[in-house]
Amino acid sequence: MKQLDELRKQIDAIDDELVKLYLKRMDIVRLVAEAKAHCGATVSDSAREDAVVYRLSKDAPDQVKLYIKELYRTVFHTSKSYQATLMDKSSPTTDMLAEKLKKEPAALPVSAAVACQGVKGANSAAVAKKLFPIPDITYFKSFEGVFSAVEKGLCEFGVLPIENSTAGSVQDVYDLMKKYNFYIVSAARVKIEHCLVAKQGASIKSIKKVISHPQALSQCAEYLKKLGVETEAAENTAVAAKLVSECDDGTIGALCSSDCGEIYGLKILEKSVQDSAVNSTRFICIAKNPEIYKGADRISIMMSISHKPGSLNSVIGKFSALGLNLVKIESRPIPNSEFEFMFYFDFEGDVADKKVLNLIAELENGSDKFTFLGAYKELV
Repeated sequence: MKQLDELRKQIDAIDDELVKLYLKRMDIVRLVAEAKAHCGATVSDSAREDAVVYRLSKDAPDQVKLYIKELYRTVFHTSKSYQATLMDKSSPTTDMLAEKLKKEPAALPVSAAVACQGVKGANSAAVAKKLFPIPDITYFKSFEGVFSAVEKGLCEFGVLPIENSTAGSVQDVYDLMKKYNFYIVSAARVKIEHCLVAKQGASIKSIKKVISHPQALSQCAEYLKKLGVETEAAENTAVAAKLVSECDDGTIGALCSSDCGEIYGLKILEKSVQDSAVNSTRFICIAKNPEIYKGADRISIMMSISHKPGSLNSVIGKFSALGLNLVKIESRPIPNSEFEFMFYFDFEGDVADKKVLNLIAELENGSDKFTFLGAYKELV
């Protein structure tokens, strides 16, 4: 133990020297940032970084060369992040945001035309009423119908489920996000409680088949397994309830909210049948134009990342170095491409913050495909 303590003291002494040298390096990084700003050079210089790593590791033992590479990858991340705070950068998105920030942000309107997927009783409609006290809701058969309605200007806003705490991301919505032009202007996280409903006179023992949206079926998978019933996917939990109400088969049940069951005159056989007591779904509210409403403290972006080792880690490091909390990362394949993915990032931040604007500009300028999805407040 004494020998270990002595070795740790030696490491402590080396760490003290490393910090002194690091501070000295960052002083020079500051001067580099000023020089780059003066001549218009970019913060990133991957060719120089590769050359530095090669020079520093070429005479090192093979077993530590990769550790040197990883060490300097972190050094480069922190250096570039520091430079980013010292340089004013711009991109099409930050120019747009600068214009938006010139005016005082307003609150979401009290009344609005809102697109929702499904039929009356859908959870998205309940969210629409939470966001807009007096909504004029139009229902569409599919998620794509909601995106299309907003893009074409048929509805001012659209409400879509994007993630569930039990079943995960709603992949269909993420895939459609690559296809349509829209902006997220608000979001809400709501508790989801599924009930088993059926025709009046039915009982749990009489149920042979349960229909609902795939996410609801997934969230109640263990319960349904114990029932030993057949399952069938529907477009929406409310659609499932409506189908049951319109059929004459008392052996078919549906998973939906209790309010939805009551709307369609169905009997609630059992409440709260989801597998997890903590079951919530996150919904986004989209609009055609990039409005920033009061209290916006979350930002969503979508971007492509080069298909090589360390690329994703490099992007994540930029958020970490600036102290920005990443709350969601999702990847989806790019159609008609080989091993290329679009990455979705949700992070906490204020678009009025200089470091956030600089980061957005850096990410946009460094990506072949970049989309600013919105800055918004999420209600809970």
